[in-house]
Amino acid sequence: MPILRELRPLRAPLLAWLAVALPSIFLHGPIPLYSTRTLAVAWEMWDRGSFLVPLFNGAPYSHKTPLLPWLIHAGWAVGGVGDVWPRLLMVLLAALVIAQSGLLALRLLPQRPRLARDTAWVMAGLWYFVLFSWQLMYELLLAATVLGGLLALCRRQGEAWRPNWPGFALAVGLGLLAKGPVALLHLGVPLLGARLWHPAARAEGRRFARHALLAVLGGIALFALWLLPAVLLGDPEYRQALLVTQTAGRIQHSFDHAEPWWWYAPVVLVLLAPWWWQAWWWRQVPALWRTPELRMPWLWLLGVLLLFSLISGKQAYYLLPDFPAAALLLAAAAERQPRLGWLPGALLLALGGLLLGARAGWPPLPAAVQAGAPLAGGVLILLGLILLRWRSLPAQAGGLLLAVATLHAAATPLLRTQYDLTPTARVLAEAARAQRPLAYVGVYQLQFHFAGRLHTPVAALDEADARAWARRHPHGLVVVEDATPAQTPAPLFQQPWRQRWVQVWPADVWLRLPAQQRPLPPEAHHLRYQPR
Repeated sequence: MPILRELRPLRAPLLAWLAVALPSIFLHGPIPLYSTRTLAVAWEMWDRGSFLVPLFNGAPYSHKTPLLPWLIHAGWAVGGVGDVWPRLLMVLLAALVIAQSGLLALRLLPQRPRLARDTAWVMAGLWYFVLFSWQLMYELLLAATVLGGLLALCRRQGEAWRPNWPGFALAVGLGLLAKGPVALLHLGVPLLGARLWHPAARAEGRRFARHALLAVLGGIALFALWLLPAVLLGDPEYRQALLVTQTAGRIQHSFDHAEPWWWYAPVVLVLLAPWWWQAWWWRQVPALWRTPELRMPWLWLLGVLLLFSLISGKQAYYLLPDFPAAALLLAAAAERQPRLGWLPGALLLALGGLLLGARAGWPPLPAAVQAGAPLAGGVLILLGLILLRWRSLPAQAGGLLLAVATLHAAATPLLRTQYDLTPTARVLAEAARAQRPLAYVGVYQLQFHFAGRLHTPVAALDEADARAWARRHPHGLVVVEDATPAQTPAPLFQQPWRQRWVQVWPADVWLRLPAQQRPLPPEAHHLRYQPR
């Protein structure tokens, strides 16, 4: 099959990715708050049979679309509810994105087959992509749909470019189902600028534009097959949020993640470290722009970066679907360099040296990671020496992939002790089975819902409402956060969480605590829940 022939050069980066990612993602449980929230939304939909309207703590959830929960449900329908399939799904989606990135390079420049392999290697070696792929979030699925649309746009028949417009329409629809209207931004930038790079758009501009418009409308129609029933099933607040607030509300004066316009510029340099920190890359920039086919990733990356900079709401992971554009450019620049720079090797040597020195007290590391720090430091030093000796792109990407996995493994004891809220979730689950009502003081992000398999909402309250709730439900449980562990009186249960403590109090006991002794998170005095 043609697709299997195209995938043949990508076997090495894909096998390397799977060999590293599969054990890494099972070193610890799902991390709050993103992974546990994604699982909780899928669980609530599953538990209540609400397969069209996502739910958040019992209420319609307008912040997310349902494609990722549907994929999770497909696995649960076969193997039962659990977190194994969702984590496997993330690894497989990341492998798909790596393969699609290489295939996109091959479609753009079929006469340069090494470029496809190297693009896949760069994706596998981008530290942020690697760590992000070990979380349960929506952007990875969005990246797969965006790349699917671009592959359809770049379909070739021999030497001729023949866009697969039904495939592009399908990608638009799935992208909208994956993350909402932002999919149109990621796909729209390279599509609207197609005359700069796509031969068919230059040769027959009106016909290309007409087909593109029909394909986008077709994708929106596919999205509407979910949207219209969901809007009818949801309440008025859900309809307003889904149709207006979630898109318009983030563009100007964002209600969530607002940052200044220049915020992405330094963030991109960090996210793509250490690749873009090296002179060999910057020397190749003019030549990369002169190659017509490479104008597509330039246009895609810079256009999306500019538009996201103009939008008030910003997060680093919003750019994840556009990482393949950077990977393609980096791979193209490396083609002209038989030996890349020494910086990745030197960086790993420096990090390894710091970890080796942790036993002596500097840098100060949490006690949970100090025992494994010397071993991790030794591995990083070995990898650094290898990268100083072998400077090819596959060697550096593979070394960086292993380095990220090593650091992740070294941090695992800390993640298990400070970021696993399963013990608290089990206490709440037992109380829920005993018909005891539950309340959380502060901004509740569903961190207990999936692990506890809770079937009823948790009341998310500020301080004043929590006191009133405790008077009405003296036999209920109140979950709070505090900076220090409670001593006397002791809560029903408490555990470390990040740099704080999560405490579960019987409502009547918590209510009787003196005001200065009553634990409250800082935001609990003035915030109610606002989902993100």
